[in-house]
Amino acid sequence: MTQRRGLTLAELIIVLGILGLLAGVTALAFRSADPLPRVTPAQATIAAIRRAAIDSGRPISVAIPGDSGPRAATAFPDGSVIADPSLHVDRWSGARATP
Repeated sequence: MTQRRGLTLAELIIVLGILGLLAGVTALAFRSADPLPRVTPAQATIAAIRRAAIDSGRPISVAIPGDSGPRAATAFPDGSVIADPSLHVDRWSGARATP
């Protein structure tokens, strides 16, 4: 008896079909993924002072530079944030509120 080495055409077609199916599913998964929202420097600053106020147990105030001058924001130990209305900050979460 002779020993055969290699693949048959049917085996090769099955393997290529499976690889094609996996590539298609992966491509669709990446396409449907939602992009991350952009974070402005003001939002990052507000998130940082909010975290610092919660950690330290003391209110923290900052002036955030803007086009029309500095804007005030204060974070409290309970996690609430009071900021200039032009920053559109939700008082309780510190996240950007819908204007």
